[in-house]
Amino acid sequence: MPLILEARGLDVTPALRAKMRETGDNESAAVLDVIYEDEKGHVAVGAKWFRFLCARQKKDPAATFQTLVRANFRGPLKPPFNDIARAEAGLTPSFYRSMTASTNI
Repeated sequence: MPLILEARGLDVTPALRAKMRETGDNESAAVLDVIYEDEKGHVAVGAKWFRFLCARQKKDPAATFQTLVRANFRGPLKPPFNDIARAEAGLTPSFYRSMTASTNI
């Protein structure tokens, strides 16, 4: 869950925050600042434990992630991706870039 849904929060929140500020809704933008930082932490914890469990089972984390996503979610992962925030949280592009619509056709 943190590596899919909360990682998606890292992707979409910056643009939403910017739109809020453009319209003068700085209060909502400030709330999104807090949510964004929380999401980074959630993704980081998820990535840490996922890697730990994969190491314990001697599995490749990126390949295992892709197998689980294909088994439990419908369709490809949809860009845009906030690669920088995701990587800061421990979720590198090797986990998800190969699963986008353009690579699954």
